Amino acid sequence: MRLVCTASLPDDARLACDILTGRDAAPLLRAGVTLNARFVEHLQRAGVQSVWIDDDLGRGIDPIQVISAQTRALGTRALAGLHEQAKRAVATGRGLEPEATDDLSDVVDAILQEVEGHDGKAVVLADLCGPSAYTLQHSIDMTALGLLVGRRLILEHGWLDYKGERQDDRIEERLFRLGMGLMLADIGKLALPDSILNKPGRLSEDEWELVKTHPKAGVKLIRDAGAWCPLVQSCVLRHHERWDGRGYPEGKLETEVHQMARIAAVADVFDAITSERPYAPAKPTHVGVQTILAGAGTQFDPLICGVFAQRVAPFPPGIEVELSDGRRAIVVSLPEFEFDRPVVRVLSGPGAPFDLSMQQDHSIQIAGWNPVPAALAAQAA
Repeated sequence: MRLVCTASLPDDARLACDILTGRDAAPLLRAGVTLNARFVEHLQRAGVQSVWIDDDLGRGIDPIQVISAQTRALGTRALAGLHEQAKRAVATGRGLEPEATDDLSDVVDAILQEVEGHDGKAVVLADLCGPSAYTLQHSIDMTALGLLVGRRLILEHGWLDYKGERQDDRIEERLFRLGMGLMLADIGKLALPDSILNKPGRLSEDEWELVKTHPKAGVKLIRDAGAWCPLVQSCVLRHHERWDGRGYPEGKLETEVHQMARIAAVADVFDAITSERPYAPAKPTHVGVQTILAGAGTQFDPLICGVFAQRVAPFPPGIEVELSDGRRAIVVSLPEFEFDRPVVRVLSGPGAPFDLSMQQDHSIQIAGWNPVPAALAAQAA
């Protein structure tokens, strides 16, 4: 399969993945349908900019799924139910009931199992959705990515206790708590007006100040009911803090921010950049990767950025790229240790289409890509 811009779909293309939309993330279109003009119009109205299709050019290309469709559906249902309970709690001025997050525990367990079975060629590939489904799918994808990075980080470098000392026991327990913190990170946004959350344009200064209250609102929702431990609450409260101390809500600096929240910060920004949002279109995966790497040491913990670079490929299989000689190509597969030198299917020029290994032909680069800095990669090694 391959990813194609909705505005440039070939005639009678066959959809390869479900398209999700709406607050309940119900499928707008199911995989397998032929995309006629009417369906394409529906996609464009829903704000879906790109879709995965099956055709001859994408034959044999298998994008890597971190979580299955079944786990995504389980997560969507659990989050939709939780959000309804959270809205009622906000309206009545109370916290969530302690059992409100029970279903989320099952979702985190399912994501953990799938992340543990991953072979390391990391691509967080979300089911495509319109901007109206962003809130639900962002929580799921943020959790998957955060656990993918967090698991590698903790297995290789240990976790930090309250004294800042590294430990290597109770890893599964720590990862579960990280997963719950990631899932609940944006629960406080449900205390904000829909007019702000779904605003298509730039927020005013007053609106932005209101948005910055959502971490504390989220902690209030889960803490008032006695739900979850301080580690989970730290994720909710501090996933918008920065390594350089210029984040919010408290302006904490470096290791003043808990390790779990520092992982959440990376996962949150990457998924936000690469997702369709009401106020911004999705950017390509490599732009999200470059944003995270550029923020190492300022916005993000450098060690976590280095681990992130080992787990997330800038050019996932199925993505179209421009080569340094001007030819267009589709990424076919990823080598184990050089994610930015994939096998590509060249689409233009003599003999096209044909597959080319960029590991074997170092004269070819992907246009617009800057390799991971050696110092950053070495820090995570």
